[in-house]
Amino acid sequence: MTGRCLSQDEADEFAIGSLDSLAEADVAAHLRTCRACLELVSLAQQVAAALALAVPSHRSPAGLRRRTFLAAGVARPRMLMRVLRAARAVAAVAAVLIAVAALAGMVILRDQVHDVRQENSDLSVQVDDALSQKIEILALTSRLNEEERRSADLTQAARGDRDLLLALLSPESDVAEVFAAEQSAYSLGRLVWDRGQKKVWFVASRLRPLSDGETYQLWASSGGKYHSLGTFNADSSGFARHEAIVPQGLESYESAVVTIERAGGSPERTGTSVFVADLSRFRR
Repeated sequence: MTGRCLSQDEADEFAIGSLDSLAEADVAAHLRTCRACLELVSLAQQVAAALALAVPSHRSPAGLRRRTFLAAGVARPRMLMRVLRAARAVAAVAAVLIAVAALAGMVILRDQVHDVRQENSDLSVQVDDALSQKIEILALTSRLNEEERRSADLTQAARGDRDLLLALLSPESDVAEVFAAEQSAYSLGRLVWDRGQKKVWFVASRLRPLSDGETYQLWASSGGKYHSLGTFNADSSGFARHEAIVPQGLESYESAVVTIERAGGSPERTGTSVFVADLSRFRR
């Protein structure tokens, strides 16, 4: 592309990683200077990640629900509310906050040139202009660094979305039916287990925000023992996507559970359960 803005199709292709390396590098360079295209790509990436929630679910037998809750060690609620349709979660893109640092050293420099100002007013004007230009350069440099960081974050998120979509389409992957552990919960979730890559993805929306001292933690049950698959948090819209490597030696598994633990994660499963999933039917 030659400086023009992205079309919706180009933004979608960049979001799922389907562009060739040359075109992807060209788009990434354009995103560093174009806020409108950056927001368009960010929205496309959120929609791509939310496709995991669009996998159709079917009502499971009552016996399967009962075995799932028993295997996960969660008391079954009086009535388990099944979500009838998945909603596409659109994450709001946060506005870029540009902080211009206060340059205390400039105060010292102004004191040093004070005597020169008294002797030559023309020189004083030139010094003031130079100081103003230096502040503007520092502010622009700070903004450029922030835009480059956001562009790198978006590129990394796009790769994660692409890997998740490939896992959903792979014959080596299994998608688990996930149950909300509380009757009043309206959260949606899917768990994807890719045997070929030895990876697990957990995608959820409508998660409630947690306090600074809490985090969500994913567990897999094997032989009656729960193994941690990492911690994650939801964004301001309640959307979360978590990717983890299956621990070595974890060859069999019965269920998965998402709990609320203290910040930083817990070595043992102790917190309140949010989601449970039956993994016993997964192919080994």
